[in-house]
Amino acid sequence: MKGNEKIDHYIQTVCKQIGNKEVHPSITLELEGHIADKLDDFQSMGVSEEEAVEKAIAAMGDPVAIGRQLHQAHKLRMEWSIFGLAAILIGFGLLSMYSLNTAQDQGGLLERQLIGVLIGSVLFFAILFSDYTKLKRYSIPLYFITLLLLLYTSLTGKTINGQPQFLLGSWHINIFAIAPFLFVVSMAGIFAEWNWNARYSVVKIFAFFVLPLLVLLGGKNTFSVLLYLVGFLVLILASRASRQIILSFLGISIPTVAGFIYFAMSRHQWERILSFLDPYADPNGRGYVLVQSMKALTSAGLWGNGIGSSLDALPAIESDFIFTYMVYSFGLAAGSALLIIGILLFARLLRATKLVKDRYGFLLLSGWMALFFTPYFWSIFMTIGLVPPTSAVLPFVSNGIVNLVLQMAMIGLVLNIYRHKDIIPLTKH
Repeated sequence: MKGNEKIDHYIQTVCKQIGNKEVHPSITLELEGHIADKLDDFQSMGVSEEEAVEKAIAAMGDPVAIGRQLHQAHKLRMEWSIFGLAAILIGFGLLSMYSLNTAQDQGGLLERQLIGVLIGSVLFFAILFSDYTKLKRYSIPLYFITLLLLLYTSLTGKTINGQPQFLLGSWHINIFAIAPFLFVVSMAGIFAEWNWNARYSVVKIFAFFVLPLLVLLGGKNTFSVLLYLVGFLVLILASRASRQIILSFLGISIPTVAGFIYFAMSRHQWERILSFLDPYADPNGRGYVLVQSMKALTSAGLWGNGIGSSLDALPAIESDFIFTYMVYSFGLAAGSALLIIGILLFARLLRATKLVKDRYGFLLLSGWMALFFTPYFWSIFMTIGLVPPTSAVLPFVSNGIVNLVLQMAMIGLVLNIYRHKDIIPLTKH
């Protein structure tokens, strides 16, 4: 059938009407399959090949009309609700930094947040209009490069606040905080091509899992370890692995993780984690931060203490306890808004994930949701003692250039995947 000028012309006419060129190869294959079926039907009736081609093309319908219908079906669409909710969160972050600048009578926080938004916006649009599927080929190199960066930072990096930092010129980058994102992106690509029926598949996956875990535990960043564990678990559950493989992996990994964490965590870390069980047992010691956070929340009222409010009782209010500061300054109304936005964003992203037909895109979105919503809700719930307090930042709101840029880049990737949700990549043999 290939090489027939009339058939080729018909398919080309259809494809000319479709603006999304990425779907042309799959539509060409689909049209060729339909025409081939009709050709077989007509030729089985004793019709000559030339006449069968004419009848098959006529039976397909007007190519311009079909092309226009396919154009509408495969038009790239933005998920504006996700974009809008992310923009609102960025606005909350800028408002909070302005309020903190006013309260502290010094600049810096707002300026850094604006720099983060500017750099993040450039990355956002660059990623939004790129081909995310090309990222998959770098999955294994990204995994090992991230692993080597962590090892290098552990051995040679400067320690700040007890955590090793990667030195990039005069910049200190907390590579341990970024690593879970890089590992999840790399493992999404690895899982998308993984042969789950291969021999020793569980053992190989466990090896991929445990190496980063060992290095992350050495970074003394408890929340990075948690993010990595949640992200990896979500990817395993979202993959094509059978229930038997998943249960086997969990049976091996759960006791291993428990043992590693028990021996790796310091007494101070354990005390900080356990303090949320009864913060009032030691309100001036290990329970102090949680007690002060709850006091600030309960004293805020519906509309808070106003812009420029000062909250000196809590440490890291621009990052870890930004939710407490927002409620203290802008009231329970602001806190409720942040909680509702998180729930709405989760619902929209869950819907978007279910619509994605590409396995790689589906895994990327699933992993990103784990990395976004774990710190989002953790940073809220830890302020009222529902979960242990730790270094969880509220995405788009907490201060930090690197975190903000990374989050904006990831939301660009999310919207990129959604724009291509109807495209099923052709399998290469």
